[in-house]
Amino acid sequence: MNTYSGVFIVLVVVSGLLCGRKQKESVYTERHTIGTVNLRDVVIQTGEVQPVIKVEVKSEASGKIETIAIREGEKVARGDLLFVIDSSRLTFQKNKLDLSVRKARLDLAVAERNYNDAKKLSATGTISEKQLFDLETKKKEADIVLQQQLLELGDITYQLGKTRVTSPMDGVVISLDVEEGEIAVSATSGFQGGTPLATIADTKKLEVVSRIGEADYVHLKTGQKVFLKPEANRGTFTTGTINFIALSAKREQSDELGTFEVRVSIDSLIPGIVPGINITTEFIIMEKKNVLGIPNRFVKKGRNGYTALKAQNGSTETSSFTPVPVKVGKTDYSNYELLGGLEKGDVVVFRDSTGTAAGKKQGRGRP
Repeated sequence: MNTYSGVFIVLVVVSGLLCGRKQKESVYTERHTIGTVNLRDVVIQTGEVQPVIKVEVKSEASGKIETIAIREGEKVARGDLLFVIDSSRLTFQKNKLDLSVRKARLDLAVAERNYNDAKKLSATGTISEKQLFDLETKKKEADIVLQQQLLELGDITYQLGKTRVTSPMDGVVISLDVEEGEIAVSATSGFQGGTPLATIADTKKLEVVSRIGEADYVHLKTGQKVFLKPEANRGTFTTGTINFIALSAKREQSDELGTFEVRVSIDSLIPGIVPGINITTEFIIMEKKNVLGIPNRFVKKGRNGYTALKAQNGSTETSSFTPVPVKVGKTDYSNYELLGGLEKGDVVVFRDSTGTAAGKKQGRGRP
C-alpha cells in the first residue's frame, strides 16, 4: 500500500467517525424550556342565522290575492295591512245567507203563530194533544234552522273581515311567497294547512342553528359561550350562548354517526349578521390560561405513563439528558398541561427516533 492509499483510508475513517457523531447528535437537536402556556381547544362548525321569533302569515279567508301592500325586507308594525283578498265570492255567499236568514225568521214566525193558536184551541177541546205536540215540534225545528243560518252568516261575516290580512307582530318581512292574482287557500280549510303568504320575524333577536357530531356533543352544555364569526364581515366576531341542545341525534342515510342540533342565542348583533346567512361557530371545549405546559411532541407515552427527556444542570451533552416521569392534564393537541415532574425553567429535548429532521412539528387536530 502506497502513501496516498494510507492517507485516503485515514480520511475515510475520520470522515465516517465525524458523520456518525453528527448523525447521533442530530437526534437531540430541538430543546425547549418549560414555561406557561394558554390551552384552548375548539370545535369549529358552520351554522345558520335564524330569528328566534318568526311567524308564517296565512289567510283565514280563501280567494284571489287582490293587493299586496308590503315588500320583502320591509319593516312592519302589529296591525299593518299586508294583503287584501278578493271578497266578491264571500260577499255573494253572505247575500244568499241574508236571504236564508230572512226566510228562516218568517218560517219561525208562522210556526210560533200556529202553535199559539193551537194552544188556545186545546183549551176548548177542539184540537188533540198530538196535533198540539206536532205544532210545537215544528216551531222548535224552525228555530233550529234559524240558528243554523245565523251561525253560517256569522262565519261568512268573519271571513269577510279576514280578507284584509294584517301583521300579527312588529318585525321585518323576511320572505314574501306569493304574487298578486294568486289564489290563497284558507288556513282553516284543512287543505295542507293553507297557503303561506309571507314570513315576518323579529330581527333584533337572532340565534344560530348548528349541528354537532357525536364525539363533541358530550362536551357541550347550555349556558356555554360560543364565538361567532360572520363570513360577510371578516375580522369581526361576536359571542353567543348555547340555549338549546337536542336530546336525540339525527342521522342521514349516508352517515354512520349522528349529529345533534344546537341553538346559540347571539349576545350582541354586529354588521354582517342577518337571518339566513351562514356563520362560523367556535364551540370552546376547553380553555386554560397561564398554566405550566409542555409541547405534545416532547412527551412520550408508555405503559407506565408519560415521560420527557430532561437536561441535567443545563448540559447540552447527549448523555446528560435523562427520561423523567411527568404528570400531564388537559391538552389542546399542541401542548399538555404539566401537573408534575417538571418545573418552570427546566430544559427538555425532543428525540426524533425516526431519523428525520429533528424539530419537525406534528400536525394539530382533534383525534
